[in-house]
Amino acid sequence: MINIKEKGKPSSAKALEGKEEEKIMNIERLIKSGLLSIGERAQNNPKTLEMPNFNLGIANKDYPAMTPFLWNKAFEKLGFDRRNVRLFGDPANISQILQAFQRDRRYIGGDVGVGFKDKAWQLVDEIDPLAKMMQAINVIVKLPDGRLKGYNTDGLGYVASLKDKLLDQGKDLPGQKIVILGAGGTGNAIAFALAEAGTKVVILNRTVEKAKDLAQRINSYFGKELAQAGGRDLVKQEVMAAAAVVSVLDDPKASLDKCCALGEINYPLTKTELEENLADAREVLASLPKNVIVSDVMLREGDTATIAEAKKYGLPTLDGRPMVLNQAIEAFWLVNQEGLKAKGISKEQVAEIMTKASEQK
Repeated sequence: MINIKEKGKPSSAKALEGKEEEKIMNIERLIKSGLLSIGERAQNNPKTLEMPNFNLGIANKDYPAMTPFLWNKAFEKLGFDRRNVRLFGDPANISQILQAFQRDRRYIGGDVGVGFKDKAWQLVDEIDPLAKMMQAINVIVKLPDGRLKGYNTDGLGYVASLKDKLLDQGKDLPGQKIVILGAGGTGNAIAFALAEAGTKVVILNRTVEKAKDLAQRINSYFGKELAQAGGRDLVKQEVMAAAAVVSVLDDPKASLDKCCALGEINYPLTKTELEENLADAREVLASLPKNVIVSDVMLREGDTATIAEAKKYGLPTLDGRPMVLNQAIEAFWLVNQEGLKAKGISKEQVAEIMTKASEQK
């Protein structure tokens, strides 16, 4: 991305720049045009951008995101005249959206949600090395010179939540086999973080080449074979010896919310296909050892089909809320640390506020 500065430009350059500006709408104009919308389902999400500065989040659909709730509770408690506003839109327009973010002086960074994570990393001006290998970002920080830098805290957040869940069973995370269903932006981050934590990662995806590419990048980055890959036809056999199976499936164009990730998924998702998906998943769930953790990181108003079905069979479950809390603390600090440090506020104070807020939600 190009950050265009005003000072020192000849008049001809400014005239050319003015024509370029006309092609890039500001954030309010993107909202007015319908290319962006302010989320209505996220609790504590502001309804306006009329504030001195803000953090913006972007996702591919409106859903009960926790990030605005957690970030804005922290801003309120810490006395900041700043808020996190969750927006949603079509990832196909990501270049135009990020250009509008960058050019708005009020924007100081924010979170990158579902649908945008595995696209935004290619458009920021600078990227954290590990996030670059993940090929996904979930945080953007606006640097003092106006450039945008991408990071990824999703994996760290998920690893912390899974560690806690395994400790309930008296198990340590290193050495455990973890099966990941999906190879999108969130899947990339979680797979890398789990590999770094010493687990044996198996990535299964409908498009096998995506899973193989992710496994190859993990093994190349760490210099040893920590990840394996395959298609969804291997779900039944791979999950049997796993400590946990993690679903990172999300598709705004399909009714995946109604599907259980452990069952066969065929498109188009007709009523018959959905029924077959649940029947297939129940067969797998019924045969799973009772200590296998079934996890789905996608947040919805209630349980996802994957979590709901696992509970019916008495299996331990882990949804995305602990991950969101853990990664939100890190992301909030990355984006707002300049202002926080100026007020003498520590990351530990931020963590305490967000943790209490999550317990009250």
